Amino acid sequence: MRTISSRLNLVLFFFNALLVLGLVYLWYPWIVTDGGEVGALAVLEERMKNEALRSAIEQQAHTEEDQSSDFTLQSTSTHTEDVLVEEVPPPAQAEELPQTVNLPVPFTSQAPEGNWEQPWQDACEEAAILMLDAYYKKYNLSPLFAKDELQKMVDWQTERNLGYSIPLIDLSRVAQWYMGNSFSFAILEQPTIERIQESVANGNPVLVVAYGKALDNPNFTGNGPEYHVLIIRGYTPEGFITNDPGTRNGEGFFYTYENLMGSIHDWNGGDVAHGDPVVLVRTKNE
Repeated sequence: MRTISSRLNLVLFFFNALLVLGLVYLWYPWIVTDGGEVGALAVLEERMKNEALRSAIEQQAHTEEDQSSDFTLQSTSTHTEDVLVEEVPPPAQAEELPQTVNLPVPFTSQAPEGNWEQPWQDACEEAAILMLDAYYKKYNLSPLFAKDELQKMVDWQTERNLGYSIPLIDLSRVAQWYMGNSFSFAILEQPTIERIQESVANGNPVLVVAYGKALDNPNFTGNGPEYHVLIIRGYTPEGFITNDPGTRNGEGFFYTYENLMGSIHDWNGGDVAHGDPVVLVRTKNE
């Protein structure tokens, strides 16, 4: 009886031992992981964590890239717009010229004391320059002062054999000499109404050379001068306001656009009617 009991206990012992070993085997990954080794479950969990972290990093990278792209596009668009506004203003933003301008250009006739003999008969060039000088330097013109100043310019021209009637290119030299280095002028070829208006609207009168016989001015004697010089000081919707030194009534004299623009011609060696259409404009303000 005792032998049977001993054998039964032995069987139960082995059974319990096998059961314990089985449980140990089943729990091995957890036990090994807790002990610092790399277990199967721990590897799986670590992989899951790594995948989640990688996904988060990639998502963040995509977000930053999208934000960077948006910023680049926005910056490029703003820069392009600035360039367009700065370099090529849209017509809607362009300032329109005033409808009427009349600059306060002092007046003198080319014969300040009413003597129309030489050199005063052909002193319209000098009178135009003197009016420009008085305008920019802000002084008035009395007949005696104007006569003396015109004579100075005539003498300077005579010393250089320029003669009484001179082409615009030489007239620009006289203006530069008389007015000084603070003033710079340029000859504008094929002038337009708009270009002349722009200069006047910016505060710069325009010196015009013309075929005098084509000008509609009833104050001229005879048929008018062959070659003439005057100042455009303003404009209206209908035409130009001028200081015409060819008559004592020339202050603020009005010419229609058609008449004055059609009369603009350079000296051309005396063949004024076929001379180039040119005017003198100021190009530098100091």
